[in-house]
Amino acid sequence: MRVATWRGGSEITIDTVPDPRPAPGQLLLKVHSSGICGTDIHKTQGLFPGTPPEVLGHEFVGPVVEVGEGVDSALLGKNIACTLNPACGECQGCLTWSAMHCEREPRLAGGFAEYVLVDKRQIHIIPDSLDPEIAAMTEPAACVISTLNMLNEIEADCDALVVGGGLLGLLTVGVLKLRGAGRVILSEPNPARLAMGRQFGADVLNNPKQDDLPGLINDLTGGYGVKIGVEAVGVPQLVADVSKMIRPRGNLVLVGVSPQGSALPVDLYDFHYKEITMSGAFGAGDAFGEALDTLPDLNFTGVVSGRFPLEQTADALEISAGGNGVKYMIAPHD
Repeated sequence: MRVATWRGGSEITIDTVPDPRPAPGQLLLKVHSSGICGTDIHKTQGLFPGTPPEVLGHEFVGPVVEVGEGVDSALLGKNIACTLNPACGECQGCLTWSAMHCEREPRLAGGFAEYVLVDKRQIHIIPDSLDPEIAAMTEPAACVISTLNMLNEIEADCDALVVGGGLLGLLTVGVLKLRGAGRVILSEPNPARLAMGRQFGADVLNNPKQDDLPGLINDLTGGYGVKIGVEAVGVPQLVADVSKMIRPRGNLVLVGVSPQGSALPVDLYDFHYKEITMSGAFGAGDAFGEALDTLPDLNFTGVVSGRFPLEQTADALEISAGGNGVKYMIAPHD
């Protein structure tokens, strides 16, 4: 089969490797769609840990084409979405943190390929009513839900601010509205992304290049600030900016992933005085199944900005890094 191998930097090669065969407890998926994640891009830019050579792509879905011993053959032909690792459910990482942090089972990628092997403990069956391309966005949706789950119950009708209108930001807007948030403000400099905020439920749209965001928040909240402030880009200065627009005893939520080694340029006295709680979540946590159930409640019209064959993986990564679209897919069999 063919795979797209990251060789370091921006170099991607298309290689032929032996066809995989499922071992006991494994399934072989034919990749239908594999989403390009920001972490895939950040690895090629040296902003996120990664060791080449590596086949990137962890947001993949596809039908089961072969099963190993101990796997129900009724799964053949079913479209499947997968968590990043099987998770043993017994180690301290699983018991006190989340399935994403299992100490015994490594995280898996490899979705930029024609086929991929997965463990039966990773799989979630995609309903026939859900487009597999949309199901490929389960993992980023789970990242958002895992983060918001740390807030426990969202205060009814509260004000919330989301900075960043990429996929994670749009999903955050949608989930906040589903959970009862009142007025949700989306701030995004790209006009097309900003406009898409409406279909996810944003009540107020702000282009920070044209209108003053702190002034807008001040006017909307009477100078008090929002209950929930979300940074969905991964830029430390934006995190600091959002923190200044949060009301006392509000929540600063990190959905965007800042580069490793980043420092947070904030006045800690302000955090202490206003009693702000900051939270983040690494990956999907334990929310993958919940995310898959949530996708049908969101409007994904126009979210996928392009599908690329495996041979154009390098081009797809470069275009995705440009920030003009929302979500790009690698489609090895189109």
